[in-house]
Amino acid sequence: MAVTLPLYTHDLFGTYAGLLVGTLVGIAFGFVLERAGFGRARNLAAQFYLTDTRVLKVMFSAIVTALVGMTLLSGIGVLDLAQITVPETFLWPQLVGGLLLGAGFIVSGYCPGTGVVAIASGNLDGIAAIGGVMLGSLAFGFGYGPLEGFYKSGGMGVARIDRLLGVPMAVVAAAVVAMAVGAFLGGEKLEAIFAPRAGETAPASPPRVKARVFGGFAAIAALALAALALPTRGAATPARTAQTIGPLELARELVTAPETLWIVDLRPGAAAAKERIPGAMVTPPGDARAAFAAGLNPTRRLVAYGASGAADLPDGVRKFPGDVYVLEGGFEGWTSAVLTAPVPPANPTPDVVARFQLASALHARFTGAAVAAPVEIRPVVSVPTGPRKGGGC
Repeated sequence: MAVTLPLYTHDLFGTYAGLLVGTLVGIAFGFVLERAGFGRARNLAAQFYLTDTRVLKVMFSAIVTALVGMTLLSGIGVLDLAQITVPETFLWPQLVGGLLLGAGFIVSGYCPGTGVVAIASGNLDGIAAIGGVMLGSLAFGFGYGPLEGFYKSGGMGVARIDRLLGVPMAVVAAAVVAMAVGAFLGGEKLEAIFAPRAGETAPASPPRVKARVFGGFAAIAALALAALALPTRGAATPARTAQTIGPLELARELVTAPETLWIVDLRPGAAAAKERIPGAMVTPPGDARAAFAAGLNPTRRLVAYGASGAADLPDGVRKFPGDVYVLEGGFEGWTSAVLTAPVPPANPTPDVVARFQLASALHARFTGAAVAAPVEIRPVVSVPTGPRKGGGC
């Protein structure tokens, strides 16, 4: 499939242009937050007292705009959703982290983003909020050791609602639009009830503006659903011969370009749930296993692995229209090459030392261990053999 977005992934501009674009987008985002009144703690805290639900309305509008827009662009072949990095889900620590963030939000009146907006607006309480965020991050860093087990618990891999429910992304987008409309209307009902009780006036909600917003959401959602009728390109692509990839090469790709890979764990559910390669997806049981890779975009490379040795690839993985790789040695090979500390070489030639340093750096990256001490390259001493000839002029 020929796609034009994301621009950075397809090398349409370099690192410095990417930093410039990110800076401009960040400034625009901060400007919108400030204009929405998110630089003042009173407006943000009112969300929790149900007297002013502008936070819900603005953020839900942003979520719906992004989700429905991406779904529509993906349906017409402009945007490749597979190139958008989705962080791995760790259920329990993320639930606890969300509760802690909410508690900090209501105590300080800011979240990290709005705290920066408050500082830019000249509000001193924003400085206190961001200072608390920095101190909390520092404390977490020092206390990470005892918390590491919980921090990595509840791993679900890269989880997406459309895959969990087994429905097209356009259906999820339409459902989120309906949810947003319901949340908007429900928020206004709550404002009308709780604002007078607090001695405040409920925020104005012009029907004409509301109709335009809801109409725009509905129109784009309808177009996204209509895109489902477009023919799927690449569905009849024949199965490809799987190639192999080494554990160190895969680890390096996970560090430098994780957005270019699909990683599939073919082991039984219990083994995969206990420990797996970061970002790996677990194949579902039963009949769903055969069609597991059908919904994955072929612009990424698919790397599959089993417990050890050559993996038995399901038909769905074999028919994946993109490049398919099998991890050498499976998860045991990954454990041995990446998760096990490398042994310093006995004969440290330049090539051997370079490989040892790479293995040490990747081991430190994926385990948190200290990087091994540098190994000195021993010079090759040439010992003359045979009779020594004289010379001179």
